[in-house]
Amino acid sequence: MPLLSVVGKRTWSQRSFVWLIYANLVFFGASMAIPFMITLTGSVTNSFDYERFSIVPRSLWSSSDRFMKGLPMFSVAADILPERPAGWTTWRAIGLDTERVDEVGRRYLDADEAEFSRWRTQAADYSDFTLGYSLDDTRAIFTNEFAAETMLRHYEEQARRADPEARLRGKALERAALERLSARWGVPIENYIAIRFDSERRSPMWQQSWFPRGNAKWEDYTVLRHHLLHGAATPGVQSAWRSFLRAEGLSSAEASRLSPLPFDASVEERELWRRFAREHAPLAPTQPYSLRRAWIDYLTGDRTRERLALGAGERFDIGRYNRLAGTGYASLEQTPFPLPAEGFDGLRELWRSFVETQYPLRHVRLVVTPELRARYEAFLERTYERVPSLNQILGTSHREWADFPLAESLPPARADGSVGVREVWAAFVRTLGAEDRVIGSADAAYQAFLRERHGNLDTLNAAYGWNLAHWEEARMPLDKAYAVTYREHRGSFAIAPAWFNYSTIGRFLVDQGNSIPVTLWLIILSIFASLTVNPIAGYALSRFRLRAKDKIILFCLATSAFPAMVSAIPGYLLMRDLGMLNTFFALVLPGAASGMGIFILKGFFDSLPQELYEAATIDGAREWQIFLFVTMPMVTPILAINALGAFMAAYDGWAWALIICQDPEMWTISVWLYQASIWWSNSAWITTAGFVVASIPTLIVFLFCQKIIMRGIIVPSMK
Repeated sequence: MPLLSVVGKRTWSQRSFVWLIYANLVFFGASMAIPFMITLTGSVTNSFDYERFSIVPRSLWSSSDRFMKGLPMFSVAADILPERPAGWTTWRAIGLDTERVDEVGRRYLDADEAEFSRWRTQAADYSDFTLGYSLDDTRAIFTNEFAAETMLRHYEEQARRADPEARLRGKALERAALERLSARWGVPIENYIAIRFDSERRSPMWQQSWFPRGNAKWEDYTVLRHHLLHGAATPGVQSAWRSFLRAEGLSSAEASRLSPLPFDASVEERELWRRFAREHAPLAPTQPYSLRRAWIDYLTGDRTRERLALGAGERFDIGRYNRLAGTGYASLEQTPFPLPAEGFDGLRELWRSFVETQYPLRHVRLVVTPELRARYEAFLERTYERVPSLNQILGTSHREWADFPLAESLPPARADGSVGVREVWAAFVRTLGAEDRVIGSADAAYQAFLRERHGNLDTLNAAYGWNLAHWEEARMPLDKAYAVTYREHRGSFAIAPAWFNYSTIGRFLVDQGNSIPVTLWLIILSIFASLTVNPIAGYALSRFRLRAKDKIILFCLATSAFPAMVSAIPGYLLMRDLGMLNTFFALVLPGAASGMGIFILKGFFDSLPQELYEAATIDGAREWQIFLFVTMPMVTPILAINALGAFMAAYDGWAWALIICQDPEMWTISVWLYQASIWWSNSAWITTAGFVVASIPTLIVFLFCQKIIMRGIIVPSMK
């Protein structure tokens, strides 16, 4: 009979009870779904919006959010935006400030056609300048995953060229590439994930004493920046580039060879890219390094405070800048760099101090005159005292101080990093005043490029929509170049974070060891063991009168009273003594018998009618036939539950697999995901994508087996 009668349903108390039941179902259903939705959303985010922890990605409906979400591929904390709100110092802070994200995004997305046409002009000129600028003075924004993939492909191509007859493929090609890379860098690299350029990426390019390295790794870093400069990491660019090449008459094979543009590309091939990049990819993650920020940091730093004798509560701001320079700028970001030759008299001493104490020596050039040559010889004699001493340091054989040449610009470094002519030259330049140094920078080079292309400021202002009073006020229009690049590939930008996260974790799981086949075999063997050992043991305890049966059952239950980790150490020692470490036996045997599973099956067998066994015996069936053909078909639901439990234990059990198998070739998917969570601890969105990928097999199994699961739950209770 129903729990609620027809009459009872009409009372408010019963109705309230029913609604309470529905409310609980909705609440607990949501409490299970919401965490999964947050995880799913997190798997399609990046550093911009990961920490929002929302159920649905905001970028699905906000075009401004999508626009800003692409910036981390080109910028550190939105530093390419000239007019960014205060407090936008990290991507986390920017992503959480959704109101101003929409405001800044609309500023670029809602530009009219005339304004956007001027942006295209700026972006095209910037692209031409960047492609002609030295890679040694560029910064690069990239992920370690992209660097590893690029270097692996680079050295795989070298391995193919070195031994074309071998026809290396797959794992063999990857091993050959890593061996070549290890030999070139002088460090053992056994896994492509270990390829990193952390120190190169964090190079303090603003420091006076920082110089480009001259070692093999720095040369490979240059190759990496070349690929970044030519759109290898920019969403949608490579497919558009191949379409462009085919439209130019190149074959599909030739277009594939040039995607991305090789480091040793010909002049004609580079010209094709220049024409393409002007319109379709003016901004790249490789960008000329601007020293403007170093000058602003110097003005607002402690040295300037001391020189100007500012009080404890005073600071150098745009107001003080304007008073000293006699100008009317709205912010320090708008001020000129380098300091113009005319005017700005109140800042001359500060500029002189900056050039002498802070300006990077790699941008300093000397005009070698007889007087400067004499000062250089005096410096050498004063510093090294004897010619043989300097010869020993430099590996030269000069007879007099006059024999040591004075270079006009920074000499190349030694490959081994030891002291050479570069360090001697730098030490001498530090003794010179600002008037003896001819300085340059990416900023000055860009301004010279504009002067050559547009002739005068009036023409430049008309073409760009600017209102500059000095050439030195011109700054590289990174934000406009990004706006053009984004508009050309907005569809690819929208899916880029999800594609990157899932492709990275997918490549990781496929390439690492034998994670997928090992996991599949472990699941098969675990299910087989669960469907043989447990039923046989439960059947024996149910059918036969065994001595100490109660004690055996108690022992089976006792094994379920302790956490699995309690038995980890003795289990490991047992497997070691049996010589089973790093084998499937070690993975399967400790969990082949389940005390609780045996107890449940024993109770299930006890509930079966004895008449079945008697009828089978009368018909002449043997015990194994009774077990297989009479008993087992009647316990299918509970066996299905045991099989699902074995599947979950084998698929999700990373701790035991990590303890018992030190050989990475025997690691399962869950162990590799654990390793991934360590390797990508600073990129949680990648590991979150891994969790989603790992949950797919479990989800599929439960979706297709939910009827069996329900039968396994309901039938035993009915018995």
